Amino acid sequence: MFMKHGISIGDSARLRRRLSGAALAVGAISLASCQIFSTEVKNPNAVTEDAIATAAAAAGSLVTGLYGAVNAAGNQITGAVGAASDELTWVGSREYWNLLDVGDIGDPLNEYTDGMYPYVSQARWMSNYVLPKLEGYDKAGSLRNRADLAQAYFLAGTIYTMIGESYEDFVITSDRTANGAPIGEANMRVMFDSATTYLGKGLTIAQALNNTPLQARMLGMRARAKWSRAVWGSLRAPRAFPANPLINDAGANADATAALAAMGANSFRYRFDVVAQNNGGWFSTGGEMNSRLEIRAGSRYVNVTTAGTRPLDGIAGIKLVDPVTGLADPATAKNIDECCRLSSTTNVGWTATSAKEMLLILAEAGLAAGNTDEFTTRINAVRAVDGLPAWAGSPAAQAMLSHSRAVSLFLQGRRLHDHYRFKERADRWVATRGLRPCFFPISYNERQQNPLAPQPAQDRPAACQ
Repeated sequence: MFMKHGISIGDSARLRRRLSGAALAVGAISLASCQIFSTEVKNPNAVTEDAIATAAAAAGSLVTGLYGAVNAAGNQITGAVGAASDELTWVGSREYWNLLDVGDIGDPLNEYTDGMYPYVSQARWMSNYVLPKLEGYDKAGSLRNRADLAQAYFLAGTIYTMIGESYEDFVITSDRTANGAPIGEANMRVMFDSATTYLGKGLTIAQALNNTPLQARMLGMRARAKWSRAVWGSLRAPRAFPANPLINDAGANADATAALAAMGANSFRYRFDVVAQNNGGWFSTGGEMNSRLEIRAGSRYVNVTTAGTRPLDGIAGIKLVDPVTGLADPATAKNIDECCRLSSTTNVGWTATSAKEMLLILAEAGLAAGNTDEFTTRINAVRAVDGLPAWAGSPAAQAMLSHSRAVSLFLQGRRLHDHYRFKERADRWVATRGLRPCFFPISYNERQQNPLAPQPAQDRPAACQ
């Protein structure tokens, strides 16, 4: 008789029949205690919200989730600002990209800004959900890594800053069931004040940990928040184009100087990395450019293919020239390679703070104060990062500043500010748009669900009409 693993083939067949009968018996018993449609099944992996109130081990996961939310929101904000400015232009079939492109920035019905708003709101809400929990762990002495709390402060400061820069008004609430009223257009400066507070708390922790990289990004983002608050005051209070567009803010200058020391190199930047796992949101800026071909880099910056949907390959695709050399701008070439070619893929990251921005803040402050030497030193430090020769007075200083900001802060959600304050209209704005500083509205979706939000739901903010 043949044997299989020590059991005869005949015995093996009988054993299978016995096991089959046992299984049927067990099944009958199970069905008697749990009907086929019963939902009383316990999930051993279920974690209630209350469970993380005291579980400091959850801190890393909470911060990771917050990073993902801020990343998705920032990815969309930079794309929407890009389309509303001269950075990106519409070339596809989705008409709402076109409407942003021609300067209709305040329409609550625009599918991109309407769809983006919940993700931005989620990132803001997540900040104020995660921070008290980590602060509680820290106070109890159970936080395993205090750098997690510092990073959460940085992320909160980042999303608050970007909301203040990009929106006319915003709803801030912590209750998930009760509606909240907008903070009011005249009060949007508090977004920058909150950001500054969060970043200051994060900086204190980074200093206590002697963590220089944390200090660098905290100081850089705080300089951005303070600088943007000053810009907010120049554009929105009162609502007009400023006679003197230059910003010289002592707090921003001090933080920019300290940030440069912590950053160590003028090539430093803190960049959010977009990957498949966090490339969500109503839209992905990289996906809209490099997969759907709905938008592309703006015509100021690139030469395009016959179809007009993407830049020409290589240096032939770079239209913008450096104003000193008259040659294709190398900073623009790097920007376009990173964001706006098919080879860039759909996972396009975005920069939150950089040494270049710190240098530009200080260059502008020097120009505003009439300190030509300071301006020259700082602007040439920016140029040196891209291997460019020094600026020596031509073109004029303000034109040099505007150009340097356009190429050094490309697709960072900053361009609308400079269009307005330097009175440089985007190339595709129609005559009836861009007549006064206008930013994104509280979305139609939010207005429909929240009667405390601006009504009628479809109306633009006053500045955008």
